[in-house]
Amino acid sequence: MDDPLIYARAVHFAATITVVGAVFFIVFVAEPAFRRAGHDARLPALMRPCLAWIAWIGLVVAVLSGAAWLVLVAQSMSDSSLTEVFSQDILWVVLTQTGFGRDWLERFVIACLLAALFACFLSARRGKPLWIKTAAVVLAAALVGSLARAGHAVGGGGFEGIVHPAADVLHLIAAAAWVGMLLPLALVLAAAGRDAASLDIARAATVRFSTLGIASVATLLVTGSVNTWYLAGSISALADTDYGHLLLSKVALFLAMVAIAAINRLLLTPRLVQDDSVAATRGALRQLRRNSVIEVAVGATIIAIVAVLGVTPPGLHEGMMTPHAHHSH
Repeated sequence: MDDPLIYARAVHFAATITVVGAVFFIVFVAEPAFRRAGHDARLPALMRPCLAWIAWIGLVVAVLSGAAWLVLVAQSMSDSSLTEVFSQDILWVVLTQTGFGRDWLERFVIACLLAALFACFLSARRGKPLWIKTAAVVLAAALVGSLARAGHAVGGGGFEGIVHPAADVLHLIAAAAWVGMLLPLALVLAAAGRDAASLDIARAATVRFSTLGIASVATLLVTGSVNTWYLAGSISALADTDYGHLLLSKVALFLAMVAIAAINRLLLTPRLVQDDSVAATRGALRQLRRNSVIEVAVGATIIAIVAVLGVTPPGLHEGMMTPHAHHSH
């Protein structure tokens, strides 16, 4: 745990998932819910700047942590000091002559395009063109999905060389669509409940998030199973290797998140949506807020485990990985 690469990766993954989740939340949850509330609702005016801040901060931190990741990988590859990495041409060589460097440049370009798009996409004005929203979703998905290019899934041959990277990309996008949208949802739920219009927005946002969450969880289950099949190696590797122990911990936390999501979907969301009792509706809203915060904390723990997994040899390749592996599961 004393490897600075672990911390750089953890921050980069968390920031990337945050910015992508914010984009997905704005397009698929927030704006459709805001439109239902009418022009007099106060919650949209309160939440739009907040969601914009989340997206901007996530993008800036993703770029800065990505730069730190690049420097640390260059240092590891060249076995040089940080001073030598900056004073010599090591960074340039890594950027132009290694797969990791070229993938890093590609992600940097995507981040720059997303930043340029944010000037319009995150503006306070309503009714943004469809192409702006579509471009934002596509670039956000590309930003998180491209992390798969720096993972253990790359390099396989034949059928595995197609299925494993594809599963990795979908796994990352689904994780961002679920875990990344939890913080914006928690903030919307925290700000709602002061009046009937904000309650309507909370209802609409919760139902839309829940529907997207089911699709995301299903995708994570399938793609996670594929990744585990290819990387764990065997049941004994899961039980006897550090990689296996970390992977089992990640799976346990994921199942805990699924259990909380099931409670939200089957018990709390129906109570929130019903109009029979204002007290019951507000109680469900409070519980949904609390559960969303818990899910954010568990999601952050999973991201930390993913950062450690990246520098731990998979069970299938125990003893064969280099110390600067860049796993993305």
